[in-house]
Parts: sequence; structure tokens; C-alpha cells
Amino acid sequence: MISESVNFIFLSELLNLPVIDAATSRKVGSIVDLAATTGQVFPKVLGLIVKVRSSKDPVYIPWNCVRPTSLRKNILIDYSPESIQAHANTNDGEILLRKSFLDKQLISTTGHKVVRVNDLQLLLESPTKGNPYLWLVHVDIGIKGLLRRLGFVGFFNIFSRFLLDRDLREKFISWKNVQPTSTASVTGSLQLKLDPSKLSEIHPADLADIVEDLGLEERAALLESLDAATAASALQEIPLRIRVQIAETLETTKLAALINETQLDEAVDLLDELSPEIRSAIHQLLSPEKTAELKELSKLSVYGVGSIMNTDFMTAKTTQTVRDVIEMVREESEKTELLHYIYIVDTEMKLKGVVTLRQLLMLDPDAIMADIMWENLVTATIETNVKRVAKIFFKYNFVALPVVDDDGVMQGIITMRDALETVFPEMKEEAHS
Repeated sequence: MISESVNFIFLSELLNLPVIDAATSRKVGSIVDLAATTGQVFPKVLGLIVKVRSSKDPVYIPWNCVRPTSLRKNILIDYSPESIQAHANTNDGEILLRKSFLDKQLISTTGHKVVRVNDLQLLLESPTKGNPYLWLVHVDIGIKGLLRRLGFVGFFNIFSRFLLDRDLREKFISWKNVQPTSTASVTGSLQLKLDPSKLSEIHPADLADIVEDLGLEERAALLESLDAATAASALQEIPLRIRVQIAETLETTKLAALINETQLDEAVDLLDELSPEIRSAIHQLLSPEKTAELKELSKLSVYGVGSIMNTDFMTAKTTQTVRDVIEMVREESEKTELLHYIYIVDTEMKLKGVVTLRQLLMLDPDAIMADIMWENLVTATIETNVKRVAKIFFKYNFVALPVVDDDGVMQGIITMRDALETVFPEMKEEAHS
């Protein structure tokens, strides 16, 4: 518990303590959280969140009502009905320590990693004058913090002394050296603004490791808090698959700023993985010179599928029956290079679905295409990078991929063989030799 000489106390030791009316010794309720402000270097506790019998929701008791010398077995307060505030009517600038941090992830700006919060260590000012404040000073990331919360720390200390001749070690990080990714305010969820001054000092490779360890929303929030150059440097260190996920969650203006600061070859790799809509939006936000460079490099790296697209493909209308389509296949099979998929289109040739020849041979001859076609389509456009198409073939094991324009009108197909021969020309050379 709390030392008599050092005014440190853990959040886990305060939670669930009874709150007592100092005048009547009557129990008012029990602590469920602490409200603090982050306006200073260290968060300062400004109030208690207390569960009371008379209210379904917790109430807020300002810190100036607390007698801090009693922070051990219970919390004494100078109680009056006027001192109790509804939880929802408190200052939105205050955050909840338990809800915001316990079991959550923070960024260690000295260890350059994401850490899990097991407990929080608070410091009570010496009561020299007035009502001393309680400050959050350390984040406990050690196993001892977790055992303390579970009530097992005493037992494991005895076990550690017996085996290792020492107590379990504490593992703290100063609050000054951590960066939360989000917090919860006393009135609801509140995103804490990340401190770019802390994060910009971290090497891009270490920052990239941190970004990878965060959730998708936290990744985007972290990158959006940084200046474009720092964020771009970190983004380039992240695997392309994760880069694409992050890029798809960022605001278009922020993503364009990152692309503008990214090395050209890395920028092209990322843009080629994004949808045509996002890519077009990014191009519009960049300078004409930058856009031209990116497009030219994209063509030079691997040509768009328009250069190897095949326009010999078989289509059927959504209203046709299996019998109709099979008869059409018999008549036109010699004209089609690849007879594996039949693409279902409407009267304007907009792609609506696809069926396989195998399906046609197994289904009721009177079945309608609109009822049996597969509608969850994967497509490419004429500008799509062939390297991206090759990855699609590897991922889905397709034999061919439909190519459509911006309106979804069928333009052609790209075969797996043509795509792989373009990306890996040595395969064709070896086959011929």
C-alpha cells in the first residue's frame, strides 16, 4: 500500500474505495474513475467519478471536496448535495484515467515502441497549504502492475524473494515520455491530440514499428498528427500491404501531402495499389508536374493492362437462360481465346456479374443469368498497373480478369498468362528456350 513517507499511490489502489461523508461518516458511494486535465506536463486530478446508490449513472465530485490525507482505506469528502455534479455536465476538457489508459496502448517515446498500461502511479503533493493536488506521474507497464490490480502482488513478491532473493521489480515510464493515442473524456469519447514534438524526434524506422503495432484508426491519427515529411519518411518504412490499408483511411488532402513528400518510386508503388478513384483524387491535389512524373514512372515500371488487354471475350445478358448461353458458347467458342468465364452485362454493356462454363453445365437449363451469376466482382481498368493485376491473380487464383472503364462498361479481359509474362519476362524466355 502507500508509504507513509512518500506520497505515491496507484490508481488500482484508489478504484472501488468507499467515499465517506466526513461530517456524518455515511458512505456516499465508491470510486469508479478519476477525472484529470492534461493542460500541464503531468495530468492533474480535478475530480472523482463515484458510483452512488441514488443514481443509475456515476456522479462527479470535484477534487476540492476531498480530504486527501485519507487516501488509504477510504476517501473522506466534505459532502453537500450542491457539490455533486451530474457526470454529463462536467468539463469536456477532462479525461478519465481508468477508462482512457488501463489495459490500453501508449507510445513510449524513449523505448520507441507500443506498451500496454497495467497501472498508473500518482503523486500527492505535500499538504503544506490549501488542498494538495494529485498528479499522474508514471505509467506502470510491468507485470507487477497487473498483479497488483489482480490482488496477487503480495503472494508473488514472497515467491520472488524465495527464488531470487528480491521483490518483483517495478517497470515505470515517466508520463513525459509517453504519447497516448486516444483518451475518453468525462462526457464521452474524445480523441487526444498527439504531440508531434515527441514523435518527430523518433527515427522513421522506429516510428514505422510503432505505427505497425497500432490499430488502424490509431495509425491514421498518429500520421495525421505529424508533419508531412516525417509521416512520409515513416510510411516508406512500412510494408506496402499495411501502407495501402493506412492510405485508404487517411483524408485525401493528408494523403496527397504524404505522397508529395514520398520518394517517387515508393509513391508510385503505393498509388498503383489504390483504387482509381483515390488515385485520381490524389492527382488532382498534386501539382501538374508531380502528377506527370508519377504517371510516367508508373508506365515505365510496368505498363497498364491496356497494353496487353484481350478484346475477345464472351458476354451474356442478365435475362438470358442457361440454355441460351450454352447454345451461344457452342456457336462462338472458336472466336474466343479463353473460354472459361462468361461475363454478364446489361443492355449498355455494363458488367453485372460472371458465371463459369462449369456452372452452366451443372445448372437447370431454364435458370436465368441474373439469378445465378456471381456479383462480387474483382475488376481492373485500362490504367491499372500490370504488377497489381499479377498480385490479384496470385491472391484469387483467377484465370482471367475483366477490364472495365470508369462507368463499369466491359472493355476486355487480361489473362493470367499475359499478366505474368509481362511482370516476369524471364518466364517466357525460359519457356521458349
